[in-house]
Amino acid sequence: MSKWWSRADYIETCNCAHGCPCNLTMLPTHGGCRGLEAFAIREGECDGVRLDGIGVAFGFSWPGPIHRGHGRALVYIDERASAAQRAALEKIATGEAGPGGPFEIFRGTFDERPAVVVGPLKLSVNGRHASIDIGKHGGVKVDPILSDMDGSEANARLVMPDGFIFKDGAIVNAHDGHVHGGGLDFTYGMSSGFIAEVAYNA
Repeated sequence: MSKWWSRADYIETCNCAHGCPCNLTMLPTHGGCRGLEAFAIREGECDGVRLDGIGVAFGFSWPGPIHRGHGRALVYIDERASAAQRAALEKIATGEAGPGGPFEIFRGTFDERPAVVVGPLKLSVNGRHASIDIGKHGGVKVDPILSDMDGSEANARLVMPDGFIFKDGAIVNAHDGHVHGGGLDFTYGMSSGFIAEVAYNA
């Protein structure tokens, strides 16, 4: 088990309705939950290896509720990471580094170890706007939810004091979502998204 910690900007998107019932361990909107999430690490460390400024993304798919398992995942590591940073992020992201955040918990819901890819990763967070770009393997764009009544931006948050992924996140809209690779191939949009600041083992 590794000694690690991190603080990051977090982007979560999936095919569920806005607010994603999976966060409440309820049934996914469309039967299964699939999407793309990412962490832009502000600062962090794993077994003495600094992780500042590096990103990692996850494509994921569960055929039913997350807690019932049988999921698949693709771990996508920023190609700017050094060999030591890549090894550390792979351990954390696949759940092999031990407790902290969702990684070890989600590992128990996958039928097999997530596929790991290293490549160009672009992450952007600006208020209620964000994007994830993992090159040929996929991407998603995030922006505010707009009121059907007057077109105004929804200022809404999901607060979960005991949340293990995030505790306070802005509820936003995901669109143009797509993931390809690691046994995953799907698209989604006009669906759930969150933007949050997270800290694990810190």
